[in-house]
Amino acid sequence: MTTPATSTPVYDPANPARTGAAVVTQQLDTLGLGEYWTQTGEQGGRPFFDRRIPRGHGWCRATGLAPALWPAGADLCVQAEWYPDQDIAAEDQAEHWRTRLAVVTAGLEGLGYAVRVPGPRRTPGVHTCQPLIVSRHPDGIAPAPVPADGWDHLDVHPSYKWPSRSPGQHLETILEDSRLTGYVTRSLGTHLWPPYATAATTVLWPCAEDTPVDEWDSAMARLRRLLRVTGYEVLGHGRPWNPSVDRTPYLVAYRRDGGVR
Repeated sequence: MTTPATSTPVYDPANPARTGAAVVTQQLDTLGLGEYWTQTGEQGGRPFFDRRIPRGHGWCRATGLAPALWPAGADLCVQAEWYPDQDIAAEDQAEHWRTRLAVVTAGLEGLGYAVRVPGPRRTPGVHTCQPLIVSRHPDGIAPAPVPADGWDHLDVHPSYKWPSRSPGQHLETILEDSRLTGYVTRSLGTHLWPPYATAATTVLWPCAEDTPVDEWDSAMARLRRLLRVTGYEVLGHGRPWNPSVDRTPYLVAYRRDGGVR
């Protein structure tokens, strides 16, 4: 059976997504909440692995999160996804989710992290996992609480049928009509939308590896100006760009429309 890494990952603020996820993953393993694997076979010299986790536990993994989506004041932040035990009977899934998420939250909070459960409410037995936002704050200052009703107007996985368009498609049309070229949009899970947002998407400016950082800043400034005049609010990277790590400049554009608070 594979065991948690014996070496302790070191967090590097210059590369927060990769190293932050590595640190939290190792801590989840140490707490007995992470992914455990065992070799189940071999073919042509290549081993096959499968998870071996105690019944009733579920498992949790950490992935990097763009700094634009971090809670204010965090110096480390990742997304953790908790996956339930699929062998638990359907009638027991709600209790399974409640008790095991409480264990995961308590374990992470015991290590000094703040844990948020954002986004539309997920239904045990219907949705595959529960995302958590796990962040560390200097001097133990907790992030502002998220509003309990901030995502009640959203589905976990919204569907868009003509003439409705996804947030990315709508913004692409605005970019095209404004003749602002070179930008692309990427969908964003609703659990990462700001509270009460009615649309949100990530906008990137793909560029060559040797593009100067001042051109990154200029591209984002042009985009911000357009978004402001077309009714969008913006979440920015919030730190100096590091081209060797960040790869491409981006921001998160979102709207709050209609009767949503």
